[in-house]
Amino acid sequence: MSEKAQFPNWKIGIFVILISLSALVSKAGKSEVTKESMIPHVSTEFAEPKIVGPDALCVVFGQVVGTYSAGGDVGDVYDWTVTNPAGEVILTRSGGEQLETIQVVFSEIGTYTIALQVRRGTNFNYYQESKSVEVQKGPQLALLPDYLLCAGSATVLTALDPSSSDISEFTIEWKDIDGNLLGTGNEYLTYSAGYHLVELYRTGANGAQSCLITGSTFVGPPIDFEIELSSTTFCEGGTIEVGLDTPLTGDWFIQKGFTGARELAGQGFEIEFESEDLSGPGLYIVTFQTTSEEYPDCISERFVGFELLESPQATISITEQPDDCVLTNGAFDITLSTDVDALYIPELNYTQGSLSSGQSISFPDLEPKVYSVVIEKAGCQTTTLVQLDSKNPPTSSNPPSQTPPTITTTDETCSPNGVVSGNVNVQFGIPISNGTYRILEKGRGLTDSGEIPANGEFQVELKDGSYLLEINIDGCTYPIEEIEIGDAPQVNFTVPAELNICETFVLEPDTDQDISFTLTYPDGTEESLNSGQAFTLTEEGEYTIFGEGNGNNANLCPKIIEFSATFSKSISFSPYLAIDKCFDPIRFKIELQGISIEEASIRWFNDQGDIVGRAPEFYPAGVGLYSLLVQPLASGYCPVDPVEFEVVAPITSVPMNMAATKICPLPSFGVVTLTTDEEEVANTEWIYYDSLNNRQELPEFLGQFEIEVTNPGTYEAVAYNQMGCEIGRNLIAVEASTLLTPPQLDDTYAICSKKNTMEGINPGDYESYEWYFENELVSTSSTYKPTLVGEYSLTVTTIDGCVFTDSFTTYDACDFQVVYPNAMVIGDSNRNFGVIVSEGVTEASLYILNRQGALIYQEDTQEIAYETPILQWDGMMLNGKKVPLGTYVVVLLLRNPTYGFEEKLTGSLLVIE
Repeated sequence: MSEKAQFPNWKIGIFVILISLSALVSKAGKSEVTKESMIPHVSTEFAEPKIVGPDALCVVFGQVVGTYSAGGDVGDVYDWTVTNPAGEVILTRSGGEQLETIQVVFSEIGTYTIALQVRRGTNFNYYQESKSVEVQKGPQLALLPDYLLCAGSATVLTALDPSSSDISEFTIEWKDIDGNLLGTGNEYLTYSAGYHLVELYRTGANGAQSCLITGSTFVGPPIDFEIELSSTTFCEGGTIEVGLDTPLTGDWFIQKGFTGARELAGQGFEIEFESEDLSGPGLYIVTFQTTSEEYPDCISERFVGFELLESPQATISITEQPDDCVLTNGAFDITLSTDVDALYIPELNYTQGSLSSGQSISFPDLEPKVYSVVIEKAGCQTTTLVQLDSKNPPTSSNPPSQTPPTITTTDETCSPNGVVSGNVNVQFGIPISNGTYRILEKGRGLTDSGEIPANGEFQVELKDGSYLLEINIDGCTYPIEEIEIGDAPQVNFTVPAELNICETFVLEPDTDQDISFTLTYPDGTEESLNSGQAFTLTEEGEYTIFGEGNGNNANLCPKIIEFSATFSKSISFSPYLAIDKCFDPIRFKIELQGISIEEASIRWFNDQGDIVGRAPEFYPAGVGLYSLLVQPLASGYCPVDPVEFEVVAPITSVPMNMAATKICPLPSFGVVTLTTDEEEVANTEWIYYDSLNNRQELPEFLGQFEIEVTNPGTYEAVAYNQMGCEIGRNLIAVEASTLLTPPQLDDTYAICSKKNTMEGINPGDYESYEWYFENELVSTSSTYKPTLVGEYSLTVTTIDGCVFTDSFTTYDACDFQVVYPNAMVIGDSNRNFGVIVSEGVTEASLYILNRQGALIYQEDTQEIAYETPILQWDGMMLNGKKVPLGTYVVVLLLRNPTYGFEEKLTGSLLVIE
């Protein structure tokens, strides 16, 4: 068997050595973000952590991937470190259950070390282990990315270079896309199209497996197309239409079951099978074959199956014919040969539900008539006509007389544009006053009915087929006539019912007959060609193609087929990352607008222009530049530019910097802040550990980067990307503050608007201070001396970050008021001299001097009642005598040692009587 390798046409498979470039991005949209609590535990085999994975691997195509699991419990956090043979760290990963299993890419020959540290709760060193992995040079692979599959022949797939000396050391298994084993050995002979998987590994002397390699290739025909069925099942008496998703012409074959002989069924763009053309109910395989200019010796073939369902069957027996044409003493029985879902007889208005095989039903007292017996089963329907004629000759005593009509039939005939229907003509030769007719087609039922014209003549057009004619005159049913209408065969050719034009479309009607074609374009112009020649279509719209036979086919009727053409829709497409699971290999899908993905031809190219994929999904073998080209099917070539894109290494981790304040008395919480790359983080989750290492999830903080907490303990933040994949985590301890003393402030403080030596307010020892007057910051000093009257507030922050706030008001103690008289009446106690002062004066002295400056009276007081007279003088001098009438000098000294001020007031006093 010769090997056929196809580059780069049509289906190209990519041999993948499972290079796992873990992709962590998804298409934007609305999916629920995965939480740690939602992630199923990956491994339950081990109650305690343990590294599980291959001890030996083989490098093929420069690198190989190994998968390693750790086990453990839900909530464990895994820290992986991988070092290469030179001792250099090539991979570090830290995370929760999504990192219970990791994939490591090995690219060098030698011994690698995989180290694992597991944190359980707040115990960072709960488990530690390291594992050595021996990486060897792998075998020389010979598997191609794509193989041609030609009709009638198989293709040989080869895994390793046959000249390799170590083939016998490997076990090689071939599997289908679902993982089912297809065969073993270095070579595999396949007749099947599609992806084929290969798995090979070296078996050591001790039976241990190593050097595991997996890959895939695609096997397919040169031309990419699919067969489309109008239905996967149809019933006896019906038809099924078979076509393609691409306008191709070729040969159609049919066979019954997988062991039946394959027979040529026809040629063309499509084909139709009638149940009468098949050999009874069962499974049928229809095959289509065509060729391409690029590979003329390799026939492209596809096949698909459909099922012809058995229609329900019944045996009908006429048990009694009516004695004459008007009597109702006829009868027939129905015996079911199969189970049925329903039975109908429209002429009797009879309906019956489910019936069993073998069951019989009798219908007596019937008039002469054609009865339609309709039975249904599993969607299939059978109509049987019961021809219940009256006895001939009649056996009644006085049967009605009958005038037999003349009945003639005409077969279908050719017309200039196709086929003219046949007809049946009925002539009584005499007037008819009360007559009706019905025409019923065998296997189908009523086709036409009506009243017979008064002149006794009527004609009905009929297509080819077998019919029963029922005539009733004045209640007398005439003998039922059987009618046959012959077929007028037409020329045979096919064109696509619909096609899509990209600039131009070359249309050659498919036929094996000598036919002249005339194509009418949408604008009404015509073009004529013979079979074997092609029309070039450039206009969208409705087309009509007319074909008439030449030579030996001139006796066939012409045929007209209408079809429509559209210009290729304006399409736009772009690749996007589409990953369903965390740390899966990078996968791209297509965002396609204008046509559905089923209507598209897809090509993925690498940076060298090689086709590396044809499916709606694409798994790149590595980072780098790629491009995507999408063309609409059912059309000619469309000038569409490829879309370039770059595959980059995904973001697998982000920084997780955390800070926390201590929990303070007011407002009784601490603040935990996460600083990270918020553009990459789609969601966050928070976890709390108490002093006993009990774990509690905090769903109320989902998605937050800063949280307020009230309980001391350890708080852990977990970051997820848009896929819900963990890309970072960290934790921090939060303590309760022990610095709980608020600032010591009075409710009110005095200020002195005059020059003074007052000290500032000292609220205590704190880390920072903020003094506000009327909500405006006025100082950040540890002490503060207010200068204005009003409302003040103080905010202090302890070294633990706790904030305390208090407030106070001020009054101006130095802005006092003094009232004393400028005259007094000697001997009148109500009009003595006295001084009244306002708040702020704590000491006062009074001096009264005569005009010569001699002191005649002096008094000191520290007992000051505000708004009450002090320093009262009744006019008695220091010498005990009454003061003479006249004018005197008054000197007041007002003091407040607390505020450090003293004020002297001088005035005059008139003493009278």
